[in-house]
Amino acid sequence: MDIQTINTRRKILNQVICSILVECGYDICEKQVLETLTEMLQSLIIEVGASGRNYCELSGRTEPLIADVILALINMGIKLDNIETYAKRQNRTILPVLQQQTQAKQLNILQAGVKQSHPSHIPNYLPAFPDPHAYIRTPTHKQPVTEYEAIREKVATQKRDIERALTRFIAKTGETHSLFLTEDNSMFPCKEIFLIFNKYFNEAIMQKCLYV
Repeated sequence: MDIQTINTRRKILNQVICSILVECGYDICEKQVLETLTEMLQSLIIEVGASGRNYCELSGRTEPLIADVILALINMGIKLDNIETYAKRQNRTILPVLQQQTQAKQLNILQAGVKQSHPSHIPNYLPAFPDPHAYIRTPTHKQPVTEYEAIREKVATQKRDIERALTRFIAKTGETHSLFLTEDNSMFPCKEIFLIFNKYFNEAIMQKCLYV
């Protein structure tokens, strides 16, 4: 049984005992006395219910009747003559209607992953495992791509980026011309063409011509 339910029933029985004591003329009651009377009343109700259930099952029924409760009270030695008169007394105290308690909202705790249960060789009284990210290795990088199409596409993209970067580097480090007559020549730069005169190259050609 839920602990909150037990506490609620216990509180109702305490109010019943207090109202009876007020009707009898008491003003103050010690806590130990109140708990003792509450325990006695609870034991009486449990015993009446258990005896009524036994008479019900003995008769071959599943739902108890008022006759089962009467037999239980008689078996416990309680007289039934003054019960109706006591229930209809004029100065009786009527308890207010209980308000429904709002259940406390459970806080949503962020959990990374699913906690693992204990293996068979670990006792259950030991503390549970923490979140998996606290002790299990988690890779922080993606696995390399091994598909042929993705690799070819990546190589083509890298080649295009390298050519573009090299073109921009040459355009910034050397003299360029623009396709348009504008002040801003950085839009479509063209590399200036110039000849390289290499004396070693010319001498090699001359020697080849002489031997021929």
